[in-house]
Amino acid sequence: MKTSILITIAAFWLSSFTNDSVNKENIIYADSTYNPKENLQTVVVWFEDQYLEAGDSFLKKTETFHGRKRGEVRTEVMLALKTLSNTSFSKIKSNLNALESANQVSGIKQHWIINGFTCTVTTEGLKTIKTLEGVDKIFVKRTRSTSKRKDMGPEFIANKPASRFAVKTVASYPWNIEKIRAPEVWTEFGITGKGTLNIVHDSGFKLDVPALAETIYTNDGEIPGNGLDDDNNGFIDDYHGYNFDSGLANLNEPSIKRGTNIHGNMCAALISGTFETNTKQAVGIAPESQWAPIIGSSNIEQAVEWAIEQGADTYSMSFSQPNLGEFRTHWRKVLEQGTLCGVVFISGAGNFASGSKAAPVPVQMRNPEDIPNAVLGVAGVGEDGKRPVFSSQGPVEWNTDYYKEGTVNKPDFATFNANVPCIDPEGNLTNIANGNSFSSPHMAGIVSLMFSANPDLLPWEIKEILLKTAEDIGDKGFDYQSGNGFVNAYDAVKAVMEL
Repeated sequence: MKTSILITIAAFWLSSFTNDSVNKENIIYADSTYNPKENLQTVVVWFEDQYLEAGDSFLKKTETFHGRKRGEVRTEVMLALKTLSNTSFSKIKSNLNALESANQVSGIKQHWIINGFTCTVTTEGLKTIKTLEGVDKIFVKRTRSTSKRKDMGPEFIANKPASRFAVKTVASYPWNIEKIRAPEVWTEFGITGKGTLNIVHDSGFKLDVPALAETIYTNDGEIPGNGLDDDNNGFIDDYHGYNFDSGLANLNEPSIKRGTNIHGNMCAALISGTFETNTKQAVGIAPESQWAPIIGSSNIEQAVEWAIEQGADTYSMSFSQPNLGEFRTHWRKVLEQGTLCGVVFISGAGNFASGSKAAPVPVQMRNPEDIPNAVLGVAGVGEDGKRPVFSSQGPVEWNTDYYKEGTVNKPDFATFNANVPCIDPEGNLTNIANGNSFSSPHMAGIVSLMFSANPDLLPWEIKEILLKTAEDIGDKGFDYQSGNGFVNAYDAVKAVMEL
């Protein structure tokens, strides 16, 4: 009886939308992959008013912040984004509530990193959403499978161990740390990454490994493990990070054994790791920085918003998504506006130039590494300075409904991606890894050191310094294998110190 009353009330609401909230003449962009025969689909809706108004707005906007400090710009842009979002969303909130009561819409998530929202809709619900005030674009949301492993759960480092790292106690380091010239930065400049936060968007985390437990981020507004959202940000127990795909703080995989995939840990340790277990062998490029684990490619909006609000400096993404079609536009807008909030986004170039997963140019580099300007797409070389055959090459193409540059130069830079010494589940340097998954954290570690030297630098200023200091290792000038050249930490940080 109660259900029928609710539906009747909802039907009344649906039939009585006012002209203030409904525009029957809306001409909107709708993703061509939407299938009207599927009754339930998840979509992302954009409002017409966006902080970056058009496809060519990003670089123009960066010019307006010339001479400003990053913290000031972050605060200003966040406020502008949130104000825009609240203004647009408030105009149709009652309409969405009515649709929800009528079982035509569910799972509504308002976003501020773009002016819009995500929801799951029926065919009829989508027809109504298209008529709502301000609605401009609708994308079918591409989702990834969420881990349902029973042994995967939260783990909180209640008593975070003191860092064992001290420059004067370093006994050794693997070849990649030496060749990236990080130890020279530690000893000559006294820069070790202190004061920076690096997001590792990945999977395969074991949080109690000493090299990482010593530098893991703690959200002081949250009490770990009490099942409450203490800081009122919408996420329960997000003490170290969060799994935005499952909607839980379940990040830890305690049953991971030696020799199995521990991808997230390997990447995190290259950035913020201290010492190999029971040794004084340094494993990370920025060993006194902090890191936070994130899982969440299906909810990139929430993941990026969380990172910004925690004060992130770098955001490393060692994954690659093919065939996103027009949904690439949504990812690009999110990361462009995230960059304006002070975060340097970095992604490995991918491993699709050879083998069974080989793809042709211009789709060897995929999302997010194919995003120009706002994402540093990083390829790599081995210890011998040569490009492995698997390393994806550019250029890429941008011919979506919204972004129309055509051919775009990628990758941006190169670091190391072959035979890289990485920690195992016990924190020992026994994993020898290949892939551009590891070029991204090398770059994140370098950028962390740069921000540690000067936290006021804006993300696009970081990129300009990298362009000036990168070593040309391929064909003269830019090339589609190593981009603008190989980056080392010493020259990049030295340039920062000389500003």
